[in-house]
Amino acid sequence: MSKRNLAKIGIALDYAVKEACEKNITISFSGGIDSTLVAFLAKKYTNVELIAVGVRSSHDLEAAKSAAKLINLDLTIKEMSDGDILSEASILQKKLKLTQFEVGFMLPFWMVAKNATNSTLMCGQGADEVFGGYARFRETKNHSNLDKETKNLLEIIPKREKEITKIFGLELSCPYLSKEVIEASKLYSQEEHIGLKGKEKLRESAIKLGLPSEIANRKKKAAQYGSGIQKVLKKSIKCEINFEIPFESNKIATSIKKATDPENEGWVESIVEDNIMKAKVKATNMGSLREAAEDFMACISVAKNILKK
Repeated sequence: MSKRNLAKIGIALDYAVKEACEKNITISFSGGIDSTLVAFLAKKYTNVELIAVGVRSSHDLEAAKSAAKLINLDLTIKEMSDGDILSEASILQKKLKLTQFEVGFMLPFWMVAKNATNSTLMCGQGADEVFGGYARFRETKNHSNLDKETKNLLEIIPKREKEITKIFGLELSCPYLSKEVIEASKLYSQEEHIGLKGKEKLRESAIKLGLPSEIANRKKKAAQYGSGIQKVLKKSIKCEINFEIPFESNKIATSIKKATDPENEGWVESIVEDNIMKAKVKATNMGSLREAAEDFMACISVAKNILKK
């Protein structure tokens, strides 16, 4: 039964990719399992352009080079200088009204869209939500209580990507967010998906589809850190605000810090003293700081609600 269910995930993903391949496509490529698997499937149906974005010698660029070679596809690399990053980040922030954290995450996708030569842009977004890839999924024991959060994330994720592709006159394809893939993913419990490394069933399915195990078993590194972009953005931080948030106990405060740290890395520094979480939220300007602070408090609220259930 398990092998049959893995096959169903593979069939659903292959179908979702094939549906988007009526024309030549461009893929936002990092060399991780999410983008490499859709590229590996897409090359059966159409011509594929892979574009990877990052600073020189960054994790993503090196991973993208090795992955592209393993699946026998050409790769276009867009190296960004500090000046390029700050300039494009400013444009992206104004166009989409994003926080600094969101800018760091979305900038590689923005640059791929800007440089794409095909009218359809495919990405691996949604795989972490559907198949349990985020580190915080593995770190919290209340896996079943993350279902609602996952559904909310699935509603939010495509909106930013759609706005960007619309700006550049492109059509967006997110195979992992197709109805067929989401339904197939439900054949396994969230605990089975999360496993020890995250996305266990997606990794197993990818290997059965023929993806090299070296790629299927690669550890995840968030886009803003893997590309080296967040490091550059952090240098430009000029504004900050401090919070002291009391909780009922040190245990609760520590649990909430642990649950929210992966989402806030790069723009929030936090420690726990007794039952109080002390946090410093940082941004490049006052407008971004306000939005970052609101996002941080919303993140805390979600974590508190999960712990109550």
